[in-house]
This record gives sequence, structure tokens and C-alpha cells, in this order.
Amino acid sequence: MQAFWEILRPFNCMMASAAAIIGLLIAGIWDAGTALIITGAVFLITGAGNAINDYYDRQIDAINRPDRPIPSKRIRPKMAFCYSIALFAAGCILASLAGQISLVIAVFNSLLLILYARDLKATPLLGNLSVSYLTASTFLFGGAAGGLVGLLANQIPFGLSLLVSMSREIAKDIEDMEGDRLGGARTLPILAGERAAAALAGLFGLAGVLLSLLPRFGRAYLLMVAVADLLLLFAVFKVIRGDASGSQKEMKKGMAVALLAFLAAALLP
Repeated sequence: MQAFWEILRPFNCMMASAAAIIGLLIAGIWDAGTALIITGAVFLITGAGNAINDYYDRQIDAINRPDRPIPSKRIRPKMAFCYSIALFAAGCILASLAGQISLVIAVFNSLLLILYARDLKATPLLGNLSVSYLTASTFLFGGAAGGLVGLLANQIPFGLSLLVSMSREIAKDIEDMEGDRLGGARTLPILAGERAAAALAGLFGLAGVLLSLLPRFGRAYLLMVAVADLLLLFAVFKVIRGDASGSQKEMKKGMAVALLAFLAAALLP
């Protein structure tokens, strides 16, 4: 059973759920029942996406991530596929309880997660853009409980997450170049070169930092986002310098602090 939990990558699922709840708060809505529904739906759909990604990436992961559940033979590929489909269905059913817009986003994201894992992952930039949108859309999903107004209120969190995720995804592609090349993938670093890919990752990261300075959310937000920006700038420096693996960790830390900054914006003056 541990392998079925591990394939979900629960930390990523919890981070996505936290972003959705922050989106709900930024929309000016707080209801315990709605929050539980959103948390559960995001956790299930994110976990399903991770599981089906591992299914389609099992040969590449045998080189890059041999300890993951499928290449380590703790879960059979067919079982992982069926597990992910069941999770997608459960997540969409749960999302329907939060409203029509939430259901539309959940179904669209589920289909995009499958398409990404099957076809788009190895497509330069389009694959990166897909997964970055999926990461950032958790804010929109949380805000959707407030209708169109809730979606518009989450424009800045969505944009910041999209840009930083693009930077991180390109950095991941740089790190995985060896396995991706052996697996026949056509990622940006393989086609354009590591230096050009690192420069583009740096530009996306810098754009995210600049966007974070636009909102007028108050002093608490500014103080916390300043810390996030320092971490992100350090990550940008590392990826441009050629340390893609090290930059990912700093970007994760930066995004975690940025989540807290948006939470502060929603709760504090």
C-alpha cells in the first residue's frame, strides 16, 4: 500500500491543495465544507496526474528515477494506469460539488494531465507550458467557488505560479537530459542546448519575481514575498550558472514562501 501512496507524490498534492485553498481565500470566501471539497478534489486529481505520468514515463524513469514505484516493480504498470483513472473520476465527482466552473476546470485539467503524460511531455515548451498551467491553475480552481469574480481575483497568484513553474520545468529538463535523450524525448535543452534553455528558465524566473511586486496586498504580503523573491533570484542565478538540480530546490522553497505570502494577503491587511 505504501507504493500506491508514494506514486501520488503526496507532498506535491498537499502543496497544490494549499494553493487552491489560498485561491479560495483570495476570492473572499471561507466555508469549511467548500474548503474540504476543494482540498480533496485537488489532491485526488494531482495524485492521479502524478500516477499516470509515472505510467507513461516508466522506461525513462528506469534510468532517471529507478526507485519510483513502477520501475522498482512495486506497482505493475496496468495497475498504476487503472489507479490513476479511478482517482481522476473521484476528483471530478468531488469537484462537481463545488460548482459548475470548478467541474469544468477539473475535467479540463484531468484531460490535459492525461494528454501531457501521453503526448505533450516530450514536446518542447508546449509540454512545459502545459504542466506550468496545471500547477498554477490550482489558484483558479480555488477561486472558482466565487465565480468569475473569484477567478479574476487570482490573476496574480496564477501568473506568478505559471512563470516560476515554467522556469522550474525547464530546469528539470536540463537535469534529466541524459535519460530523456536515451528515451528519445525532444525537450528544449536537447534541441536548443543547455545554455539557451538555462537562459530561458532564468527569464521566466525573473518575470515571476517582477510580477510578484505588482499587487497591493499590504505590508505582510510585501515582507513575505520579499523573502520568496530572494530565494527565486538565487535559484535563477544557479540555473543560469548551470546548476539545474540545485536551482529546483531553491525554486520549491521560493514558491512555498510565496504561498504563505498570498495567504497573508488573504488574511491580513
